[in-house]
Amino acid sequence: MLLSRLYVLLFLSFVGAFVAPSSFAAESPLWRLSSKPQWVKDAVLSADSREGQGIESMEVLLSDTQVSLLNQDVHYYRHLRIQLNDKVGVDENSDIYIGFNPEFQHLELHHIEIIRDGQAENRLYPEDVRIVDIEPEQHNKLYSGQKQLQLWLRDIRAGDIVDYSFSVVGENPVFGQHFSHTFSLGWNVPVKQVEVSIISPKSQPLHNQINRLELQPKQHSEQQRVRYSLSLSDVPAYFDDGENPSWQNISPSWQVSSFDSWGAVAQWAEQLFQPAHTPSAAFQQWLAELQKQPTKLAIEEAIRFVQQDIRYLGVEIGQNSHRPQAPSAVLSNRYGDCKDKSLLLVKALNALDVEAYPVLVSSYLRDTLSEHLPSYNAFNHAIVLLRYRQQDYWIDPTNAYQASLLESIVPAAFGQALVVKPSTQELVAIPELTAADNTLSVEQVFIASDFRSPVQFKVSSVFTGLEADRMRYQLANQSQQRLAKSSVDYYQRFYPSLSRLGDMEVNDDVISNRLQISEQYLVKNFWEQQEQTVFHLIANSVEHYLKLPKKLNRQQAYLLGPLVSVQQNITLQLPYDIDFTSLNQQQELQDDYFKWQSRFDYQNRLIRYQQSYQNKAIAVKAEDVKDYAKLIRQARKHLEFAYSIDHAAEDKAYDSMAKLVNYLLDKKQAQQGEWQ
Repeated sequence: MLLSRLYVLLFLSFVGAFVAPSSFAAESPLWRLSSKPQWVKDAVLSADSREGQGIESMEVLLSDTQVSLLNQDVHYYRHLRIQLNDKVGVDENSDIYIGFNPEFQHLELHHIEIIRDGQAENRLYPEDVRIVDIEPEQHNKLYSGQKQLQLWLRDIRAGDIVDYSFSVVGENPVFGQHFSHTFSLGWNVPVKQVEVSIISPKSQPLHNQINRLELQPKQHSEQQRVRYSLSLSDVPAYFDDGENPSWQNISPSWQVSSFDSWGAVAQWAEQLFQPAHTPSAAFQQWLAELQKQPTKLAIEEAIRFVQQDIRYLGVEIGQNSHRPQAPSAVLSNRYGDCKDKSLLLVKALNALDVEAYPVLVSSYLRDTLSEHLPSYNAFNHAIVLLRYRQQDYWIDPTNAYQASLLESIVPAAFGQALVVKPSTQELVAIPELTAADNTLSVEQVFIASDFRSPVQFKVSSVFTGLEADRMRYQLANQSQQRLAKSSVDYYQRFYPSLSRLGDMEVNDDVISNRLQISEQYLVKNFWEQQEQTVFHLIANSVEHYLKLPKKLNRQQAYLLGPLVSVQQNITLQLPYDIDFTSLNQQQELQDDYFKWQSRFDYQNRLIRYQQSYQNKAIAVKAEDVKDYAKLIRQARKHLEFAYSIDHAAEDKAYDSMAKLVNYLLDKKQAQQGEWQ
């Protein structure tokens, strides 16, 4: 579902792959040459913006963005001025790419000049313009019909200033009389001068919010219109810290919206989720089959059908960027995006006399939605809220790997949400998942018959909640045989001589949402024969979650991910009793963000080495990352238990038997090509 604006401007050019031209044109219905619009206010260049200092390969001297809401078509104007100081700057920034959607937009090129030695030279040659098809979200199976104007500038040299302007005219009619836009005020390159303004009729008041900067836009009245504007100089480059939450944007921005409340956004969305719909015979038959079943079974079947039998594919051309396809069409096509699948499920549930509504959420902003202005481009995903027997269920129709029992389905916990129904006035909070709802339990058992022969290694991994959904997805995207091979490769990182013994077994209980994977291996050189007999036990499952941030001095939080509870129990059955009770101990480390525990216990030939991890928050605050990392380092020191055994008495006959077993294992591995 593409609930973000379909307006893309790439003024710092980079194309990662060749795109075959779809048309070559000296003007076309998609673009034309035109003079600068009369409503545009020329930017007054500062001394620094006229010419760069030649320090970087490329310097952005001016970024000027102006928007007009005066006419029926929204008009976006851009003026850019960049200086290319060396070969790298020329190679990487001598091409102009402008994205637009021809379903409701066209392009106007105003001027393209090269300034060399103080003299401006025209570089706008219509015959050089190419329009190509692009689909930026094709990898996510979303198709919007976007195109891109490409112009490869002639005769560009180091030291040249590229100065150009253009307009993208038009807006998706799905927005009606509403307007919402977010202007970027910082990028990953410094900019000498930034000008941003929007002009609108006085009859269309706009709400403003500036994020991460302490300033307010100026307002200037011009007869029956108002111009809101910002002017910034020497804007620094902004870089994410990495490993940060998606809702924490490091660069500043200016939000503008005509909506005065989230209730108004809900009213706008409600009319979209009521498409003209004449139920087809197939649609009515599907509903009739559902209505024959007991209500709860029918609810579960409707969810299963929409999640699994309607494949995910978004044809989001024109208004279908936000307006769902009719349910009958979705059923007939057997495909749809999140909003299509959500509306289909809502209609099915309503036919069962079950209260259900579409819900708009943001997988990026999550719990921070309320910190932003009400707008239609705050959302990028749609789910369903259904109420059954006084219980709310938040269902993601695009998740095809969930449990089949209603109460076992993991809620679509996207933070704050907008329920699309007439009475909605505010955002609501979807209950967060707890660590108890999302668990991984790993039982590892090493069985040693002596201190020479290969050790039998059994692994049982049990996944519940979101972890079970994740593992189902992984199993669906690769064969069980390939997963088994990956598992061998993984365990060989810790025990290089490990070999698979028997097939991997998968037991998926979709009723209770519990998935179990059982594995068996042999470890040839588990016992390291040095002056003493040495062995190692490694808490590899817990290690995966005890990750250190790559950057400690941060401005953004460090992302931990969904709450999860991990338990790893390692048991080593010794050939005979060796007293390890003096090593029995328990350890614990915790703060506001995680809890880690370790325990060593010995009794009756059994060494038990247990570790557990549980995160208490989704992310670590930036100011707490250093202290968090300090505790993580301490915990990581105890991920491995290594010990040596003195005088491990063995009959000499064990050596010859161990050699024979190892020989047979090596031969079998060679014959089977590493057990493939």
